[in-house]
Amino acid sequence: MKKSLGKHVWDAIGIPFRMVLFPDDWSSRLGFTSLEEERISAVLPHIHGKLLDIGAGRNTLVKRYANGVGVDVHDWGGDVLVVKDSANLPFSDEAFGTVTFVACLNHIPNRIAVLKEAWRVLQPEGRLIITMINPVLGEIGHRIWWYGEDKKRDTEPGEVAGLWTRDIVRMCEQAGFKLVEHERFLYSLNNLYLAVKPNENGSLEFRSPHISLSNQTVPTD
Repeated sequence: MKKSLGKHVWDAIGIPFRMVLFPDDWSSRLGFTSLEEERISAVLPHIHGKLLDIGAGRNTLVKRYANGVGVDVHDWGGDVLVVKDSANLPFSDEAFGTVTFVACLNHIPNRIAVLKEAWRVLQPEGRLIITMINPVLGEIGHRIWWYGEDKKRDTEPGEVAGLWTRDIVRMCEQAGFKLVEHERFLYSLNNLYLAVKPNENGSLEFRSPHISLSNQTVPTD
């Protein structure tokens, strides 16, 4: 989604409303770009092949991309496949070209196991995409967001408000991925991470057009 200048200005005016006070549905009705739309716009250009969206919520990303399936442990509507455990998915090995975790990995207590399951269902050179805020912003947000999902269900032990970049790098490496890209979006308050599953000989043919994390000091937020 490419914004016009007028849209950028209107979204900037609406920062207190769309980022703090209003749920996404209200923001959209007022003509602001919702936080969900901001995340989807950041993620879509990186998706390749058949998509598996874990923690899919209302399944908006899958519907927009139009080639894939969304799974969640809760039924938020949108025809997601509801599963008991995201670390035990009913899909064959190497079934997907991309797996996404959009603003949800912090809400998955068994994160390493789920990332290893994402590795299993991804094809060689398949892409893992994660969006995440850091714990400080997450803690502030979860105290303010009266409409957040944690207000609509019981939270599980192990859920956290956000994740630091160093933790995401560590977990991805533990699961067998190589992180190749880190971008900031939404006024640099949000992060997008792109990792790749190495091919059978452990190498990567994938080349990121942006900064490679393998050649820089990993940031802390």
